[in-house]
Amino acid sequence: MRVVPSRLQTVIRVKDIQVKGAQKELAQIRVKKDQEQGALDVLQEQKSSAMSDAARTMKSRARDLQTSQAFLQSLSRQIKVQQNTVQTVTDQEDSKRGELVEKTKSQQMISKVEEKRQAEQAKEDDRKAQRVIDVLAQRVKTGK
Repeated sequence: MRVVPSRLQTVIRVKDIQVKGAQKELAQIRVKKDQEQGALDVLQEQKSSAMSDAARTMKSRARDLQTSQAFLQSLSRQIKVQQNTVQTVTDQEDSKRGELVEKTKSQQMISKVEEKRQAEQAKEDDRKAQRVIDVLAQRVKTGK
């Protein structure tokens, strides 16, 4: 018997491509998030180091204290900006993960429909084959 390709096969291939694309995008976002988190960690270490250095040198000139304070404020601003960047990337990651879940569910749903269609087609083919066998058996019995 001739096997007719299903239109759902094309849909399944498209869904598979979409899922793979979303997985790649999610991986890229995770790499970016790791980089941004690393930059944030470096800034926080610098601030911690600068604060401990300032605490150790209690006897300093006013100019040195002002410079140190300005540096710490600058680091604090940079940390806030970096935290916002990390949060933005985290939000992108969550959004992309949700999108990936939806695409995967859609792909699985179409695949299940295709499997059911193939099972029905196989049952129908079996019924047709059984009818042919029954007709042939009937002819043999009647001697035709």
